[in-house]
Amino acid sequence: MTNHNSTILKITIFFIASQILLIIGLAGQGHFDYIRSILVTASLWLLYTFLEARYGLYMNHYVRVVVVISLLCDGFGGYYLNLYATSVVFDKILHVFGSYSFSLFAYILVVQLLKYPLTRSFKFILVVSLGLSIGAFYEILEFLTDTISHPPLPSQPSLLDTDLDMIGDLIGATIAAVHATYKTFINLNF
Repeated sequence: MTNHNSTILKITIFFIASQILLIIGLAGQGHFDYIRSILVTASLWLLYTFLEARYGLYMNHYVRVVVVISLLCDGFGGYYLNLYATSVVFDKILHVFGSYSFSLFAYILVVQLLKYPLTRSFKFILVVSLGLSIGAFYEILEFLTDTISHPPLPSQPSLLDTDLDMIGDLIGATIAAVHATYKTFINLNF
């Protein structure tokens, strides 16, 4: 097993173990509605990990770790510690950090499909665009979840919340764009 695959395996095992402990903790608190969200998030991440191995995709370890941290902060901080309900800043900070991590994640996946190297200005625009697109998609999912399931604590209590989330997404995507512009996350030997 290569060092790269060994690191992926360690991160994946850590992620699965932490998600199992989180689910046990949430069940102990009686938060069964949050467990569904954890299961969906964990399943999507594990599906990506499987597809990465199956199709020979590449993900930088730094980016993999910041995405996992984003997912863990969502589950542990947001649900287990109930910071989505008790903190006025947690959701905003997580939007900035999550947008940063998922912008870099999407950038690395997209860059593997390209045939030519990108200029710095195009990299910047691409990463910001990916981050804002992911953020907008997430806001649509929050809206649909609130509309369909009518949770006691809605994900989008107001237009102000949605607007602040999108501003957080822009900040995170811009930081990711600056980072991707001056750091090589993937070497495709162009």
